[in-house]
Order: sequence, then structure tokens, then C-alpha cells
Amino acid sequence: MNHPHDERARSWSHACVAPLPMANRQGGPRPRWRVRAWSALALGLATVAATPCFAGAWVQDDGAGLAILKASHSDGGAVYNSHGQDQNFPDAGRSRQDQVNLYAEYGLNADLTLVGNFYFSKVGYRNDSGYGNQHTTGWADQEIGLRYRLDPDGREGPWQGALQVLALIPGYSRQNAADRDHPALGQGDYGAELRYSAGRGYRAGTLDGYVDLGAAVRLRGGDSADEARVDISSGLALAPRWMLIGELNVIQGLGNGNGPNPVYAPGTPIRGNNFDLTKLQASLLHTLPGGTQLQFGYQQPVAGRNTGGAGGPFVAAWWRF
Repeated sequence: MNHPHDERARSWSHACVAPLPMANRQGGPRPRWRVRAWSALALGLATVAATPCFAGAWVQDDGAGLAILKASHSDGGAVYNSHGQDQNFPDAGRSRQDQVNLYAEYGLNADLTLVGNFYFSKVGYRNDSGYGNQHTTGWADQEIGLRYRLDPDGREGPWQGALQVLALIPGYSRQNAADRDHPALGQGDYGAELRYSAGRGYRAGTLDGYVDLGAAVRLRGGDSADEARVDISSGLALAPRWMLIGELNVIQGLGNGNGPNPVYAPGTPIRGNNFDLTKLQASLLHTLPGGTQLQFGYQQPVAGRNTGGAGGPFVAAWWRF
């Protein structure tokens, strides 16, 4: 079981393979050579699947929306201890997380998008030393916020950019002393995140794609450590209805956490509330004839500290409205 809040929208900075990022929303004329270049690239991307943007650097058009329903599973005995060493939980311990995640965006106007990220999870831990097999089910940390278009090149170049503010709202009650031996659904307090992302379309040989780069600071209440986050994603259209997506997510704890980590059972190598996590993700996005998109992928931690190391598959369905 990895931290539930690691399964978040930024783990979802995915496909942006439509003419949308190439559009001149400023409304003013551009040089003819640039218009021709953008038109050619937009046409090539449109043949991929006319997929909408879902990446932190882009906002939705006025009145347009996107909904993504994702189901993920992880189960394993790997853990990163307080020194960042990869090992197994003692006594044949295993952590597990099953999660359903609804992500939604809606364009309030051409520059401002409302975003929401809602999680329902079942988290568990078991071992052979008397702890047994215990789990907790319920709403995890929910996120809601706004994304504002703020291009790094003043809307005259190929790069798009956006500034995003999120509020983190726990969907569960804080654990009391009697519940400390049960896995928690999250860190247990409110928080806020400020993020800036930049991205652009590109061409690799005859293939069209996108890249999205994001950096954030997440401030957490209570005993949890604040976090610095970096997310990099890129998608490449392999065929008219298929896109390959790769993603790197890095979370770096800022060292100001206190007390035990409530997400994991006592007696594990996880010793505190300061944690780091680096995770890789790969997936395929397929567009059906009606426009609905299906995503199949796998995510795997590759480094960390004070966190579980289990990876697992996920599936998702995308709808535009």
C-alpha cells in the first residue's frame, strides 16, 4: 500500500494530443509561417484521435469538460525504510490498496478551469506475527481547485502553461488512539498545493506527441510533512487510435513531519511521517469509435523513504462533454 494521496491527479497528467494546445486563444494574428506550422501539427494530432488535453499545462475551453474514472490495485511486500533502503516487510507482511478515482475538469472560461479529484479506497496490511489481516475502507483525501492559463512565452510560442491551486480535504475522521493499529486512508488533515506546469506538442520522426512538466509545493496540516513534487509526462501517438504514455512522479518530503506515519501499521520499517517517493508509470490510451477512451497501464515505485514499494495495474475510461 502506497500513500493514498500519491494516487492523485498529478499521477494523471496524461494525454494531450489534440489541436487544443496549438490554438491561438489570444485571438490576434500570428505570422503566416507559424499558422501553417501549427495547422499541420494540429491536423496530424487530430488524426490520432482528436483527444482532449488532460495535462497540467493546459486549460479546458469555455464550457468544455473531461471526466476520467480510474480503478487501480497494488499488493506487495516491498517497503522503503527510513534510510531509503528497499526491503520487505517483516513477518511476510504485505500491504494492499484498491482504489476508485474520479477526476473531472470543467472550463469556467477560456483561461480558468475547475478541477476535482475524488478517491474511494480500501487499504490493508497483513503479516504472520499476530497482526492478522486488517483493512480500512472509505473516502480518502479529496482535492478540488482551479487552474489558470499562464503561458511561459506570452502566448506567442509553442509552450503552454498554467498555475493551479488545490485544496486537500480528508474524507474521513482522524484516527484515535484505539485505531492506530489499523491502516489509515490518508495523512489525516487538510492541506493545499500550488503548482505550475508547462507543456507543448512535439514531433518525433513521423509520430506526434506532447510533453508536460510540472512542479509543486504541497503544504499539509497536522503532523504530516510538507512536500515538493515534480511530475513529467509524455505521450506519443503510435497509431490513429493508440497513444503510448510515460510518466515520472517524484515526491520529496521537506522534513518537518512529526510522529508516526498513520498510513502503515506499527512494527514496520516505516519510522516516521517524513517520506519520499519516486514512481514510474506506463500506459496505452485507446480511442473507441464513439470517442470514449480506454487506458490500460502499470505503475511502479522505484525509490522512496518511509513508504510502501508495491506497484500494480490500473484501468481508466475517459469521457469528454
